[in-house]
Amino acid sequence: MPYSFTTLRHPVEKILECEHFLARMVKSDGLVFQFELNAFLSAARSVTFVLQKAFADVPGFAVWYEEQQSRMKTDSAMRFFLELRNISQKQGPVSFVGGSLPEGGWTYRFVGQPCAVPETLLGRDVGACCAAHLMKLANLLRECSCAFPFHSCPGRAFTEEGMLALGYEWRDVESALGLPPGYTEVGDFPTAEKLRVLSREIEPLDRESIERIARGDFQVDGERLQFPNTSGRDLIDDMAAMMAPGCANDGHPRNAFLGAILKRINDIGST
Repeated sequence: MPYSFTTLRHPVEKILECEHFLARMVKSDGLVFQFELNAFLSAARSVTFVLQKAFADVPGFAVWYEEQQSRMKTDSAMRFFLELRNISQKQGPVSFVGGSLPEGGWTYRFVGQPCAVPETLLGRDVGACCAAHLMKLANLLRECSCAFPFHSCPGRAFTEEGMLALGYEWRDVESALGLPPGYTEVGDFPTAEKLRVLSREIEPLDRESIERIARGDFQVDGERLQFPNTSGRDLIDDMAAMMAPGCANDGHPRNAFLGAILKRINDIGST
């Protein structure tokens, strides 16, 4: 059976899909914002699914990924996003509340229904929270590419080092590229040069996008995405807190808004 080459291409496409919906989310409001958030959550959840499928037969990956899973399970924000995706796909809309910005546009906050918002996400714009989650997913792919360099990138696989590490033969190269048997038998031609020429027929891993997203450089049409600056003490934060389970305002947006206004008035009166 011919050697089966692997790549991180499809997981990378998934984080680019996440970035696409994140950009649309930043520029939307109301019901459209909800649609884009749902799409982001779905795409983000599929990153690890696609990664596991792509690397299912890679030696050592199962053990490596089990360690990553253990780490992700201890991350309260990553667990929160997993729950959000389950809610949006199986129960209904994710709970959030929004408010207008002085310079125009909107900012949104997650509301802790039915699961509590992790402390690290409190007082932060929903888009910024999603961006932080996407950075973690991109870093997961970056670490995978470092742990399995020849399995992650066909460009690296098609080198002498890759050939030695993966243990494939010339007939495997011919099969992968759709070449007739014996095509690579071209006399006294150096292996490295032969692989270099053949590598032109394959798509190398888009490491630049992985690194860019992992460091938080999100872009749309060549421009970097900007998220609202938040202090965690805005009126919208008070509303989000008053809509959480167990609050006296029973979670109703109108009551939360009135309660937040009253709180501000009382705070001013006590100073």
